[in-house]
Amino acid sequence: MSFRRWQIAKSDKALSQSISQRFGISGFTAHLLSSRGFVSDGDVGDMLGIDDDFAEFIDPFTIIDMDKAVERIRQAVENFESIAIYGDYDVDGVTSTAILYSYLESIGARVTYYIPSRDTEGYGLNCAAIDKLHENGVSLIITVDNGIVAVQQVDYANSLGMQVVITDHHCEGEQIPNAVAVVNPHRHESKCPFTEYAGVGVTFKLICALEGDSMAVLENCGDLVALGTIADVVSLTGENRRLVRLGLQMIHNSERIGLKALMEMAGLSEKTVTSSSVAFVIAPRINAAGRLGSAERAVRLLISDDESEAVEIAEQLTNENRERQAIEQIINRDFWDIIAKDPSLLYDRVLVISGENWNRGVTGIFASRICERYGKPCIVVSYDGDDAKGSGRSIEGFSLYDAISACSQWLTGFGGHTLAAGLSLKTQDIVNFRKAINEYAAREFPQMPSPELRIDCQLPPSMITLDLCYAAELLEPFGTDNPTPLLAVMGLKIVDIFGAGGGRHQKITMERGGSVISAMKFSTLSEDFPFRVGDVVDIAVTLDKTIFREKESLTVVIRDMRLSETHFDEINSGRQLYEKLMRGEELTEGELSTLRPTRTETGVIYRTAVNGYRGAADVLGCRMKRVGIGFGKLLTGLQILTEGGLLNCQDDGFVLRVKAVEHSSDGGKIALQNTPTALRVGYTNH
Repeated sequence: MSFRRWQIAKSDKALSQSISQRFGISGFTAHLLSSRGFVSDGDVGDMLGIDDDFAEFIDPFTIIDMDKAVERIRQAVENFESIAIYGDYDVDGVTSTAILYSYLESIGARVTYYIPSRDTEGYGLNCAAIDKLHENGVSLIITVDNGIVAVQQVDYANSLGMQVVITDHHCEGEQIPNAVAVVNPHRHESKCPFTEYAGVGVTFKLICALEGDSMAVLENCGDLVALGTIADVVSLTGENRRLVRLGLQMIHNSERIGLKALMEMAGLSEKTVTSSSVAFVIAPRINAAGRLGSAERAVRLLISDDESEAVEIAEQLTNENRERQAIEQIINRDFWDIIAKDPSLLYDRVLVISGENWNRGVTGIFASRICERYGKPCIVVSYDGDDAKGSGRSIEGFSLYDAISACSQWLTGFGGHTLAAGLSLKTQDIVNFRKAINEYAAREFPQMPSPELRIDCQLPPSMITLDLCYAAELLEPFGTDNPTPLLAVMGLKIVDIFGAGGGRHQKITMERGGSVISAMKFSTLSEDFPFRVGDVVDIAVTLDKTIFREKESLTVVIRDMRLSETHFDEINSGRQLYEKLMRGEELTEGELSTLRPTRTETGVIYRTAVNGYRGAADVLGCRMKRVGIGFGKLLTGLQILTEGGLLNCQDDGFVLRVKAVEHSSDGGKIALQNTPTALRVGYTNH
């Protein structure tokens, strides 16, 4: 069960008013800028795109080792050496490979590219690939979007008489590889004023250094730079913002045959391309190449000048993206089978789920889904024989990289970031690793961090208008560190609920003080919607502008919804205490009494649940709080009644489903006090 703490940004009215007056923008836009920390004239100008077409780009030579990289690459081009670009199988790596290959080919270099197989080779440089390149006469390897931790691999290449130039954006390890140049803005010695480039951004800066004209380079490859930057979920601030804003215009008007073919397949040809459509429509199709086959095809798509080839590859990737979705459903089915056999897995602080022969190209996506669903760090491991590989995702406040590093004795390899990481290990060590990482979490985080929903501002319902859409548009493109504005409206009374789309979506009409709001809660079945007419609720919404028959209208989209009486801390502490109980950890008498329902309270829980409940657990928790039953006590009572055979409870993280168990008329009395959970908390039937 995942609950998110609502954090509403603080407002400095005087500062917002000053920004509004200085730049001639609305107070709402100014508030968004100030609450996100963009207050100086330079920062505000960057966010609004002022002078985008004329401002100077950051000098690429401020990135450490750029001069060495340029000198070695120019030497290789002039001497007609065989150069290999060593990329990666995700969108960032594919676009990095495509733009550098195209540029080097255009200046007469003898160049090829190599993308490792996600399934058989994994991420980054490997010695077998270096052997292949050596056999083909390659003397210079240029890595893009990888290489910063390839210490042994670079040494191996050096031993064969090859040289390596590394360009990367990932965090450096304890030792820097012994390459000719290691171009990475995150290196401690780097003097670059901006460090948050994606791999394709670093590659772009390399090409700018080689060419000497950043705007000319952007005009040639800005579409792919924007695509890779958005897909890699890096900060859309600073120079990244400019690259993406100008690059999106180029995507929309792109003459790149492969990109046009892919957009046609995705139904984007006649639509305005946004950061969202790139992230959720274009990027998954390119990623599909590396997840289910060879990412080399995606590079060919982006550099192709053959229309028939481009259309063929775009169709393949579109079909494989559908196949990826189907594979994800298979893993999802296996996941629930595993949980049915061992529900205790979900009580861990860090979820470690493993399955045999799960597609390793999809495990990261699935880990992200489970992390969102349960509000916990999650690592999904696929094993085949003795070898296993995993992908993990985390929540703010829990560094997955640090946690995995602390358990490295059980791993054969690992890498990644604070919120995402990959690892490899022996199948026999999965159980030990799960135990070790949860021991680390218990030791370092007595109270695990909770997911947060960051809300830009709280507004009265009368202010939710189309004008806010126009005001927010000034801050596009949206993405990391500049998300789509999220607004809170509090204390709304529900006056109507209508199941739209055959009951798959809910249209809710609410009012407060004479102002009426109609909002959509998409992908929510009518039977899973726990709110009722008359409930007083808070909603967190985004605003979408839709155009139909040349007329613009506003769609209010509910991203989160709660009863106004909800107290997050009470619900979250009750949940964490209940999970502590279910893990078998020692509890104080005070903690046990918080969880222990009386016989009367158990009867209230049963009578409430016996007619069935489907919906968010926190909503049921609020309704039970009205009769004095706390959330931890509710969960304990439901578990005792389930173990006693009276109720059937299933919680998929989003929806709690409770129903009565039918018994024959001659069924014996259920001794609830003898159930495992009742014995743990000291429940009695008196």
